[in-house]
Amino acid sequence: MSSDSFSSNRSSTLNKAALQKSFEKLASGVRITAASDDPAGLAIVAALDAVQVQLSAGSRNSGYASSALSVADSALAQVSNISVRLQELATQASNGTLSDEQRGALDQEFQQLTQEAQRIGASTEFNGQSLLSGSSLTVQVGTDGSSQSQISVGGVDLAGLLSSLTSSAIKSVDGARNALAAISDFSSSVSSARADLGASDSRLLVAAENNAAALIPLAEAESRIMDVNVAEEAANLVRRKILDNQNAALGAQSTKLISSIALKLLS
Repeated sequence: MSSDSFSSNRSSTLNKAALQKSFEKLASGVRITAASDDPAGLAIVAALDAVQVQLSAGSRNSGYASSALSVADSALAQVSNISVRLQELATQASNGTLSDEQRGALDQEFQQLTQEAQRIGASTEFNGQSLLSGSSLTVQVGTDGSSQSQISVGGVDLAGLLSSLTSSAIKSVDGARNALAAISDFSSSVSSARADLGASDSRLLVAAENNAAALIPLAEAESRIMDVNVAEEAANLVRRKILDNQNAALGAQSTKLISSIALKLLS
């Protein structure tokens, strides 16, 4: 085989490989179909993918934590309703026209409702995590292990807030009047705790929205690296098809010429 023929065959093989690569890029819509196409670009895309996955997971974490705070707030709403009833009972018991027996009946309900508030605090959980025991939840919303990527929420100690009520009784006028002050403080503490939960929930929402906003330019950057330029690749495809057809025609002409020379030599 002559050097010209070898060079022509090699050129044809390379062109067919390039033609196949163009087909793959246009079919898949991506510019990098193998690491050899753009090693640096592929490394950048891998890093961008990792960050996008982390941001998406952080947004989901924010959603889970928001659900947990909703559970905690619903429980505290019930406790707040209990405090309203406790205030009503203590106000009734403060009335000097009631008998000790009547105050005793009011105190029974008072103690039962206080115990129910304690039970709510001990049993309110989300995914096995106690929400009203005083322990805060650390939510991973960012992309690294630093404190800047974490948000602490919760931390409501309902048992501690109830401590002033557990020793209260409304069996007497003085006891009922003292209980009124304790209930007022407790009600204010519960309202403050609910406000803190609401603020934390709002912060989680902002964190999730920030992650979603950050995902947009990251996706755009990845698209610029990975997406194929359809017009450019289509032009390459046409050029390579022309070269392939030309190589085929030259090959056929070369074969015909060789056959003609062989016949002349044999005649």
